[in-house]
Amino acid sequence: MTQQMPGDAANVFVRVILSDAGTLLGGFAETEWQKTLEWFDGRCAYTGQVLGDGAERDHAIPLNRTHCGLHLFGNVVPATREANRRKVGDHYRQFLQDHNRLERIDAFLLASKYWERVSTLGNLSQYCEAQYRAIDTLCRVNRQYLSSLLPTSQADKDTPRSDGDIGLRACPTERAGVLPIRLDPEPKAVFEKTLLRERQAWITEIYQDGSQKVRHWRADNMAPTSDVIGNVRSRRQYRKGLWEPSGITSLIVSIRRPPTPSGVAARPSREVPRKGTGTPVAT
Repeated sequence: MTQQMPGDAANVFVRVILSDAGTLLGGFAETEWQKTLEWFDGRCAYTGQVLGDGAERDHAIPLNRTHCGLHLFGNVVPATREANRRKVGDHYRQFLQDHNRLERIDAFLLASKYWERVSTLGNLSQYCEAQYRAIDTLCRVNRQYLSSLLPTSQADKDTPRSDGDIGLRACPTERAGVLPIRLDPEPKAVFEKTLLRERQAWITEIYQDGSQKVRHWRADNMAPTSDVIGNVRSRRQYRKGLWEPSGITSLIVSIRRPPTPSGVAARPSREVPRKGTGTPVAT
């Protein structure tokens, strides 16, 4: 049996989100397929070749984590088998070079009101990315938890790890609820070296509803022997399961300040002046 990786589960979850989103917005009906064929004059949207009975249905904007397209009228276009296979998971704008065919698909997306419907969901791409990270981190923590139940020698033998997983093993008294923490950059050794140089990082809290809150971490007291994960877990709001009632699902600790969320709700954070600078930072 092929080993399943955390990213596999996270990608499946993103596809479930996109599938649910498309269904809630109306999905795609057979009558709409006929309208689609008429718009493209019974030809492949990518090559212009006459299709006849051999038309395949392709998502101009793929249903994946990278592009977050939906199965809706306007995003389903006719294609030849060959063009469909060559395009694979590319966005139609990556795949096509022909300006006229690009314009025709652009116009179809607008005329079908695809963008209008999708806009009601806000920044779906950022929401999917947050959920991807949460599931990916949770899977890594679950692996460490299962490993912690085995004798040390067996766990070392059977459980694949990366440096980024070190420190995520559940403590004996905390196995029932371990807060998933992901370091950026990975592996852990690279993160620690960068943190000691920069002396600051950003903690992004990801919540069950997809919202995020970013906290600034001043790491002036960190030393080469310090436990990074332990230091984060020791914070009051993350101790002894207190993170669960607040709705936090995981943390991402990053050296670079994450971009301000757009479309995904950002939880308010208190701004205080950084000592000696007057520059406000999130706490």
